[in-house]
Amino acid sequence: MHGPGPTVHVVSPNPAQDRLQVVPRLVVGEVHRATEVVSRPGGKGMIVARGVVRLGGRAALHGFLGGPVGAHISEGCRELGIEDRHVRVDGETRVNTVLVDASSGSSTVVNEPGPQVATAAVEALVEGLLGAVARGDTVVCTGSLPRGVAPDLYARCVRELRGRGVRTVVDTSGAALALAVRAAPDVLKVNEQELRADAGLAEEDDGADLDTLMRHVLDAGVGAVVVTRGADGLCYRSPTGAWDVTAPAVPVVNATGSGDLMLAGFVTALAHGEDVETALRTGAAAGAANAARLEPDLSGPDEVRELRARAVATAVPAVRR
Repeated sequence: MHGPGPTVHVVSPNPAQDRLQVVPRLVVGEVHRATEVVSRPGGKGMIVARGVVRLGGRAALHGFLGGPVGAHISEGCRELGIEDRHVRVDGETRVNTVLVDASSGSSTVVNEPGPQVATAAVEALVEGLLGAVARGDTVVCTGSLPRGVAPDLYARCVRELRGRGVRTVVDTSGAALALAVRAAPDVLKVNEQELRADAGLAEEDDGADLDTLMRHVLDAGVGAVVVTRGADGLCYRSPTGAWDVTAPAVPVVNATGSGDLMLAGFVTALAHGEDVETALRTGAAAGAANAARLEPDLSGPDEVRELRARAVATAVPAVRR
């Protein structure tokens, strides 16, 4: 929040146009009439990059775009001041539908699979990323992978960026998560369910408590792990510092994207030279700010600063390897 600083490169291979529809009460099997509809560039990568820009940072998006939907996302990058480094592909970029139940504030998300991506396009993305990063930058690998992209893409990015003075952060699930853990990124950001199901440590972690789960990830070589816990805040563990963070309480309108805005707040604060504790509280505040509005977004740094003052970080013993 102190000027542009280094660039946050967001690698999100499966971008989307988010179509958000609000219904008075969602009932499965019934016909609904939406009371509000919002359609805008979205997907996890766009939400993170948009959050970085809202907080005064510099962001670049790396992924695959195709068709009229892809063109609309490119236009969204230009309007927001996000550097558009997408690789153009055949096929159509997906549309994700978010159904918000106004009676409960809960969201139902339907994610399309995305286009088939050729090997040449994958190579172009990796080469473009390696050519774009500079020492001091942050690379965030986030979201699902489209068809045709091997599950080791994020792990590959982490390995090829090692030694370049770049901070690597991974936020994904499934097979891509297990492979990324073995590649040892600087930060792994997950929720508890993803950590238990997808980190590839299931035999060791069966029935383990959250601290044990995080320790296993650190033992695998990951530099630090952040586990988001919704309204309960987040936990951070590393060999040099550890905190449990309580998020500020807000009236929840739509929590979709709060984990992504938490990540945006965290990496932007680090890019601006804040310490880890402050970055964690900034992330918790950004996630809370998002939950209090209909669309995944932030109004700017002032809103997050105000909420950050109400986020509490409690130091706990660091995890020793």
